[in-house]
Amino acid sequence: MPVRTDSLADQVYLLLRDAIVGGQLRPGERVLEKKLAADLGISRTPVREALLRLQVEGTVVCKSRSSYKVRALTVEEVRVIYETLGILESAAVGRVAHRITPSDLDLLRQYNRKMEAAAAKGDFVVFGTWNRNFHNVFVSKMNNQTLSSVCDAMRARLYTFPVQTHALRDYLRKAAREHAEIIRLAKARKFARLHKYFQTVHWSYEKDRPYLETAFYEAGRAALIF
Repeated sequence: MPVRTDSLADQVYLLLRDAIVGGQLRPGERVLEKKLAADLGISRTPVREALLRLQVEGTVVCKSRSSYKVRALTVEEVRVIYETLGILESAAVGRVAHRITPSDLDLLRQYNRKMEAAAAKGDFVVFGTWNRNFHNVFVSKMNNQTLSSVCDAMRARLYTFPVQTHALRDYLRKAAREHAEIIRLAKARKFARLHKYFQTVHWSYEKDRPYLETAFYEAGRAALIF
């Protein structure tokens, strides 16, 4: 399949990311730099750049100079992501929720409608894109690029890794329902409750545990594929 000549590294990155999330590339599967470049009909440089980006994100593991393997995100790693985002985003929301405008509320509703549609299809990648936009309505008001970058990177990890698709719809629908409650609290200007909701409900690993343990890979099972 040929790739356009503009932004080749970005295009290869997106192609690989979608293949990983969509299950065309499974945990433990090898990705050979030379073979991928030949299959795409491009040089190895953009392929190498894309693979290095995925390696930095932790999505693939370098096994040799030009060979990589897709890794799984374990439920323990998901727990750490939840805990981190619960602390960071709830703190940010606690400081900026009073700045949410009617236009922001309209954006939040628009983004959540997109997420509801993606959840109905079980489309993990599209859901993750709109989820990022939803959360950034709050986080961006901090005017803190470091915080925004850290939160984006942590959230992106959830939506880049291979998952067990049979468990996705319920997980994504639950998240969309929680977003609707976030919008309701923001509109009602119940700032203290909104701050608490982000940490104790929306980013609560324990509340999402039944969904996460079926969607992501247990640590023991993930270890077997390497």
